[in-house]
Amino acid sequence: MRVEHDPELRRAVEAVAGLPASWTPVTEHVARGLWRLPRAADAVTHALTGDGPAGRDRGWVMVRARVAEEVASGRDWTREAACWLARGRADWRESVRVTADLAWRARADGHSALVFLTGAHVAGTDPGAPYGRALWHCFLTTLRYDFRCGDIEEFFSRPGEFLSGPEEFFSGGAGGDPADGAGTDPYVAAMRAFALLGRSRTAGLPLLEAVLARAADDRKVVHALLHGVWLGEALPGQPELMLRLLDSPAFAAGLDAEALFRRASALRRLRRFDEALEAVQSAIDGLDPRAVTVHADCVRERALILMERDLHRDAPPPRP
Repeated sequence: MRVEHDPELRRAVEAVAGLPASWTPVTEHVARGLWRLPRAADAVTHALTGDGPAGRDRGWVMVRARVAEEVASGRDWTREAACWLARGRADWRESVRVTADLAWRARADGHSALVFLTGAHVAGTDPGAPYGRALWHCFLTTLRYDFRCGDIEEFFSRPGEFLSGPEEFFSGGAGGDPADGAGTDPYVAAMRAFALLGRSRTAGLPLLEAVLARAADDRKVVHALLHGVWLGEALPGQPELMLRLLDSPAFAAGLDAEALFRRASALRRLRRFDEALEAVQSAIDGLDPRAVTVHADCVRERALILMERDLHRDAPPPRP
């Protein structure tokens, strides 16, 4: 792509290069405006394929803004996301960063990925290639947000619909151990762990450990595991396991609001009520003002902490 010989392309490339490399509501608003420039799509392709790591980050900001417009329109945003992720040759981490937040937004807007994707179609795509991987991420993440653990388990047990048999694919080849998830990227493996953990199935615990061994530094992965453990109320040592996950390298720079919410829940179950109240208040204080669903979850958690604290304090002492 000869940028220097095309004035319109050069202007678009320079405009994208001036975009901040991290996503915020402000950068998304700016990115939407940049899509109105002539040759904007070519400039985004240039950022993703020929402008270094910072250029790729700016390119993904542009992609998120483009797909967000598809979400708002009610059109099939999943394939738009998959096409751009394929065009930019996204790795699994980039794919998760783009698709997970868009899946949440689409679900909230009434344009869930499940409107456009079926398990049979997704299972027939190649999760080792950027296009298929993006569809797997969109589909499985949305099922997770809907707490549809059974549907996720069914997806992984579909005979004959994967490019290879599901157990062979998931284990990474014949003779592998399906419990380690080595045949998929860590986020897909975390989705299967979520489904098992969310139903309080201890079979998910070895998979959780295997996923952590591969990607304990990735927030999206660890959040998925946390979500499953939080949902699996009958798991042995559930609150202690949640606290251990919150100490993983993914949160080395500090806990975000969702992680603080999980921390408050774990501390409540351990009857460490003062610490739980501190965690949930920190979560509320750190929320994006548009995160109304998470805010409601935090308010409910705070009410549970106060109720259980009062019940515990008012309970008569045990008889000697």
